[in-house]
Amino acid sequence: MLNRILTVLLIVILSSCSQAPQQPEQPVFIDPAKKAKLLEKQGNYQQAAQEYLQIAAQSSPPTKQGHQVSAIRTFLKANMVEKAKAELDKLESKHGYGLEIPLALINVQIDLARKRIESALATLNGIEPNALNPSLRLEYKQLHAQVLASNGNVLEAIYEWNEIGKLTNFDPIILKLNHQHLWNSLNNVDLNKLQKIKSPENVATGWLELAILSKTSHQERVQKDISNWQQRFPNHPASQHIVSQVIQQLDTVSIRPKQIALLLPSVEDRFGKPAEAVKNGFLEAAKIKQKYQKPKITIYNVNSNNLLTEYKKAVDAGAEIVIGPLLKNNIEILTENKLTVPTLALNHVVGTENTKNLYQLALSPEDETLEVVKRVWADGHRSAMVLVPDGSWGERILEVFSSEWKKLGGQLVQHIYGQNFTHSVRKKLRKYKKVDTVFMVAPQHARQFVPLIVSQLGNKVPIYSISRVYSGTPNSELDKDLNGVIFVDMPWVLMPNENAVQIQMALQNQLEKNSKFKRLYALGVDAYNIGVQLRYLEKQQWQGQTGKLFLDKDGVIHRRQLPWAHFVNGFPHLLD
Repeated sequence: MLNRILTVLLIVILSSCSQAPQQPEQPVFIDPAKKAKLLEKQGNYQQAAQEYLQIAAQSSPPTKQGHQVSAIRTFLKANMVEKAKAELDKLESKHGYGLEIPLALINVQIDLARKRIESALATLNGIEPNALNPSLRLEYKQLHAQVLASNGNVLEAIYEWNEIGKLTNFDPIILKLNHQHLWNSLNNVDLNKLQKIKSPENVATGWLELAILSKTSHQERVQKDISNWQQRFPNHPASQHIVSQVIQQLDTVSIRPKQIALLLPSVEDRFGKPAEAVKNGFLEAAKIKQKYQKPKITIYNVNSNNLLTEYKKAVDAGAEIVIGPLLKNNIEILTENKLTVPTLALNHVVGTENTKNLYQLALSPEDETLEVVKRVWADGHRSAMVLVPDGSWGERILEVFSSEWKKLGGQLVQHIYGQNFTHSVRKKLRKYKKVDTVFMVAPQHARQFVPLIVSQLGNKVPIYSISRVYSGTPNSELDKDLNGVIFVDMPWVLMPNENAVQIQMALQNQLEKNSKFKRLYALGVDAYNIGVQLRYLEKQQWQGQTGKLFLDKDGVIHRRQLPWAHFVNGFPHLLD
């Protein structure tokens, strides 16, 4: 009976709780001063200043004057000098407290902005900095450095900025702001004056040399000039934030080409479809929103007979950069003649090292093979069997793998297979069962090779390959026999970035119709992005859609650090 009574009471209590009226939510109160400070911290200076003024309007002295000063300072951060001066004129300083020095420093800022240097200097000279609290002393010294630089005392200004760094215990946020102020001051100094200033102090000399570099270098050699500067001034404070600005500052529209010629086989040519993929990738890359004015792109249909004529026609029409040709024999024809403008060939031929103005970008299987060698060795394998098709293409791959593998000290078993390969490959595998990995290059027969290798060596011997093993489009039914195969491919296929996804969506219909040329669209994208900077390819590496691209001393652009995948249930899965 007692248990029943307790149960009934519990039900009544719970019922009354569930039916209790809910309390209305209390509105969230946002402190206006905190809101203003947050806006200021986020860089919304104008809005923050208006918030400070609204708070001031609802406040009494001396709090009112404090918020007015905050508003004026924030207007100055937004470079709204006249608005700051107007608000300063409205401020009744006699009702404030301790505003004499802050208002004097505000007047210095306004005088600086109005180029009234003598007035700013006179105000600062009337203040004893050692009598100020740390915050005002820091502000005083920052303004003093700016006034010194504006007055032509550049070296003294640099020394002052260095002292400020020590005063703040090298606080990274304040240092970054100080470096920016110092750099802004140096930018306003005439080149002739900068070149005459000498300093025994290394840091000061570094600042001066960088300022001179920014005024004398240009886009075509900025990377080389910056590299030389960094060697002379290692660990210089300007390296942290300012050097990147110099590079960006010199990366101007005027240096970039206004006209580009694209030399490709015509649609009617037997290489017309691959060329069409390259062309469409190139043109789509040019549509991506950029800060630069897009160059005019003219397409010329070329073959072995008209190549030289069309090249000359393109240059005579004003092309500053030539992209193409695509075919090796056409590149060889072109290199037998003088190239008058920078030219990016879309294939790779040997023996062109001394050809001026020639660069070469290709989807080279040799580059992928080098990546395979590094991966196989890093994975701990030391005895490899290489299977490649007969012919010059397969033999080139074999030569690259063999050469690099032997340099590392690996053991190698090689086999070049022909059309009737089943018996010969099985025999080779049976004879060399002690190999611990297989490098298989079989564009047409990979799905037949994998079961054959597994049947002879077991499924614990890993099989590596290059991108030719994968069509580029997931198809589990087609690729189920490739399970376990580890292969290297380009980012465009395995891990496209935002730009790649955008371009692929725009090209979706074409990619579906011409899926076997998917990687050539990426070649076109990289060709455009390299082409617009071809006149100043001083930097040695950059990220492309076909891989991380490296420029060698002969003008050949290699693909490195490619992503890896392996087949699981017929689908490619990314590896580390």
